[in-house]
Amino acid sequence: MKKQLNVGFITTLSGRWPRELPEKRRKEYGEWLEENLSGVNIIKAKALGDSPKAADEISQQFKAEAVDIIVMVYGAFTGDDISTCLAENLEVPIVLWAPYEPPFDKNDRLYANALVAITMNSASLKKLGYTCYTIYGDKEEATTAAKVINLITAYNVLKKLKGTVLGLFGYRPTAFYNSSFSESLIRRTFGIRMEETDLKVVFDEMDHVSREAYETDMEKVETQYDVSKLPEGHLENHSKLYLALKELMKRQSYDFATIKCWPEMGSLHTTPCAVLGRLADEGMNIGCEGDIDAELAQIVQNYLTGLPTFITDMINIDEEQNVMTFWHCGNAAPSLRNTKHEYTMNNHPLAGQGTAFYGALKEGKVTIARFCNINDSYKLFLLRGTAIDKDRYTKGVMANIKVDTPVRKIVERIMEDGIPHHYSVVWDDVADSMIEVCKLLNIPVIEM
Repeated sequence: MKKQLNVGFITTLSGRWPRELPEKRRKEYGEWLEENLSGVNIIKAKALGDSPKAADEISQQFKAEAVDIIVMVYGAFTGDDISTCLAENLEVPIVLWAPYEPPFDKNDRLYANALVAITMNSASLKKLGYTCYTIYGDKEEATTAAKVINLITAYNVLKKLKGTVLGLFGYRPTAFYNSSFSESLIRRTFGIRMEETDLKVVFDEMDHVSREAYETDMEKVETQYDVSKLPEGHLENHSKLYLALKELMKRQSYDFATIKCWPEMGSLHTTPCAVLGRLADEGMNIGCEGDIDAELAQIVQNYLTGLPTFITDMINIDEEQNVMTFWHCGNAAPSLRNTKHEYTMNNHPLAGQGTAFYGALKEGKVTIARFCNINDSYKLFLLRGTAIDKDRYTKGVMANIKVDTPVRKIVERIMEDGIPHHYSVVWDDVADSMIEVCKLLNIPVIEM
């Protein structure tokens, strides 16, 4: 249920101010929003907001188009009447954006005076108890642009979270207490709804996959990967499970899911690591080992980027190089592989009871995150880094990530704060956007 945010855009001034600059900003800032805010609907006011009457008419337009948040750019000085009218009529957050004053000339007048306007308008809105955000700077300024993009993107994520359906294929593996969760706390905090499908349903669905369908998929897999080391029957089970989960995700209308991937699945020689990787590249993200809180991080990262993420353990540190090794059994999406190194489909590296990818993951900027239920409230563990070019040094899939904070300090903080052992890694720098999402959700951030 991935709804898009409706963003109302209005340019304002008080009626006596010259209109050339406001008209110019209306055109240029409207185009900038359309070009730089992907995945949202920009709804432009039909006219300048230059009077209470105009503000009322624009309010009606925005209400009819179900605007969720307003970006109000100052074309010129604007009294408190416009912003308060919008807030009272629509009761949605307002982003007050004051570009810099045009070049001053001691022999000419002020043409914008936007800094004064944003100061007084924000104070008035806060006095009245309305939510507003202030942006001071031109759209061409990187820090200013990032503030606007991160804020609107965070609101877009929040809208998508509310109504997201998270499927549970089974509960959690044996003795993995950190994969337990509070469904009501998650619903209250994130707006995510959960539904459960028993693993028996998964196994029954596998039995119903036609021979033609699973043999066709087996042939496809054999053309894409070296499967020569798979035990007999494992590839058949892989293709049956791949097709079964794909069907169940659609049938149950799950947006995301987690799965209890052992011990039952291993007992049937169908541990799903490689299946999860393939599905992630098709936009079906299923977190392993039933870890709901790690999956919450994957959901937010996916909503921010549209990319698959890697749910992983952190198994080693190199203090000399300040590198952390993130590894898991073989569940990474093939699109994340480092093409400089071998990437194969093999038997599960630990239990030997299913299919898993073996390989190194690609270089690039990454964001490492996990939502943590600590004392019945959520915190976000957050880490920025750069994945380096390094081959795996044990069976499974691996990313070696260089970070800024001393790695031992990170590990000690993880253990001190009680942060569980799974993390979600996405190949993009979205740390600031995740922080903005957490501000809106009132979730503290542990950034290392």
